[in-house]
Amino acid sequence: MSGVQNPPDWAEVKKDHPDLWTDESLLGAAREYAKLRQAQEGAFLDKAGKPLPAMADFRDKANNMANVAAWAYTAGLLQSDPARLKKHYDLKNSSKQDPLKAAVLAKAKHGTDPDNYRGLGYRTDPQERGRMVELFWIQSNIGGGITAKMVEVALEAYHAKHAVLRHKKLAESLA
Repeated sequence: MSGVQNPPDWAEVKKDHPDLWTDESLLGAAREYAKLRQAQEGAFLDKAGKPLPAMADFRDKANNMANVAAWAYTAGLLQSDPARLKKHYDLKNSSKQDPLKAAVLAKAKHGTDPDNYRGLGYRTDPQERGRMVELFWIQSNIGGGITAKMVEVALEAYHAKHAVLRHKKLAESLA
């Protein structure tokens, strides 16, 4: 299931976006994400090239739907800014030991998170996607890969923006 109440018919999507499979920017972004995914998975293989069993969560971090969606959304936002787009795409090269810094993400937690929250990039809800967009957005501005400080700033940025939007909606309801 797509997570959408009434997902659009695939034929409608294709009709509305006839260049979906030929748009070079989309194809380029897909190729770059595939490279990030390969780099993330490759970071958690043994010397024989077999997956390290105890590291499955870290190895599969690039397969989480929130991370895929957030990375793609950020790539779309950055299409008009080639310098930042390059930094976004270069995330795959930031660390041979773990480009998505899964250990850092696993420790990430905001004060509003429940005790059973496993860290950033494990869930797939809209909040998780928004938090990851903030992280990818910050990383694309600075470059060099994900850091614990970037993750902390991303969590705070997401919640600050969310609070402002919630406040605006409540204030408008007074009128």
